[in-house]
Amino acid sequence: MNIRFAKPADAQAIADIFNQYLGIATMMLEPLSATDYQPIIEAVNSPCVVMCNDAEIVIGFAYVKPYSNRGGYILAGEITIFMAPETVGKRLGGHLYDELLPEAYALGYRHLTAKIWANNGSSIRFHEGFGFRMVGTQVAIGLVGGKRIDTVIMERVW
Repeated sequence: MNIRFAKPADAQAIADIFNQYLGIATMMLEPLSATDYQPIIEAVNSPCVVMCNDAEIVIGFAYVKPYSNRGGYILAGEITIFMAPETVGKRLGGHLYDELLPEAYALGYRHLTAKIWANNGSSIRFHEGFGFRMVGTQVAIGLVGGKRIDTVIMERVW
């Protein structure tokens, strides 16, 4: 396994992984394209890391983006991680956070927020393992596939 910063050429693989979670772990309703991920990959203040297998195929990604464009939120970011479904449960995603969290700190982030579907216990436990704590539940905030979806908000503060 190899972990590195994402390159523009990784955008399609990142989109392909993300799109496998439509309707089950994201509020996005339409597939994203490589073009949608280019700004995140290229942003100076949004570190994005990928995990590649031995064949250099992207099998997971994680990134931090600014929480808001309002100046008072300069220390806050929102963190996201997705792994190729066939790799879930193999304890690989933690390696992405091992790389990403220090990079986010170095860029000045001191508060990270994760929004997770409330029924995604494995993601909640994963984030707890990296020092995130639950700060609230947004009841029925989403509507995906005709179902109301609750999300939990988790945070890590340095």
